[in-house]
Amino acid sequence: MKQLKIFIGLLTISILVSSCSSVLKSTKIDYLTTNFCQPTIEYDYSQIEISKTNIKKEDSILKANLSRHDILISKAIGIETYLAEYLQTKKDTLKRLVLKQKITDRLLLTNIEINALASELDCNGERINKLADFVDDINNKRTKNLTVASVTLGALTTVATVLIKNNNASNLAGVSGGLLSAGLGALTISPKGKKIDLKLQRNLLRNIWYNDNSNQTYPDSIWTILNEKQFSNSGENDLQESIKNRWLQYNFDGKIDPETQKLFFDEGGLYTADDLHSRANMLNELQSTIRSLEQDLKSLAIRLNGF
Repeated sequence: MKQLKIFIGLLTISILVSSCSSVLKSTKIDYLTTNFCQPTIEYDYSQIEISKTNIKKEDSILKANLSRHDILISKAIGIETYLAEYLQTKKDTLKRLVLKQKITDRLLLTNIEINALASELDCNGERINKLADFVDDINNKRTKNLTVASVTLGALTTVATVLIKNNNASNLAGVSGGLLSAGLGALTISPKGKKIDLKLQRNLLRNIWYNDNSNQTYPDSIWTILNEKQFSNSGENDLQESIKNRWLQYNFDGKIDPETQKLFFDEGGLYTADDLHSRANMLNELQSTIRSLEQDLKSLAIRLNGF
């Protein structure tokens, strides 16, 4: 009887220990929690020459030759003055060439900015996905071990109830073994799983969620486009609002608590595998939106090619 109680006690402790959620630590995790995707230098946007105008004459020239969509793009990337001058200059071939080169250079730079930001988002999406897969593998192994333990315990309980002659002891073994087996089975159905401590020094989701680019993570041209309703398909919400609303509805079921907001959009914290998968999906979704801005540039480039 005493040995049986000790055996049951040890099994109970093992279940309680295995059910506790713990933070994973390993060299593999260290490699992936370090943000190797962020730029190695800070970009000096003050070196970019931005040409903007409020002159009505130039505005009217642009309206006569470009769609509203293309005018907004030209203003976002800072070439509207160059465009107005180019459209007014008819005979000075050299001046036209110089203006056309400035316009082309700015289009190229904006395209580079789009691709650079999209590449960083893509890199982070892959990095977080690897972390999520790593945690999933550990959780799956844990679930498999719990399943094996549950089956083994069930078999041992059956044998114990047959071999033990004392009815009270036999009943105790049967009931205790059944409860422990059920406990192990419950853990396989709803495991708490392991967690990863992920700190976010450069959080590309933060700017979108709070609609704040004061840290200049996003180039001004891209941020301007993201905050213009004309560039969304609906025309009702700008791209920044649309992205945030999708995250809120599909990743957080329409509401988000302060702790979750801190986890995803501030300095980070302890992530489960599901949290990591959600973050990776959000990064990939944002990447797709950023890459789609090339379609807006294409519209302007096609129009300029006809001048």
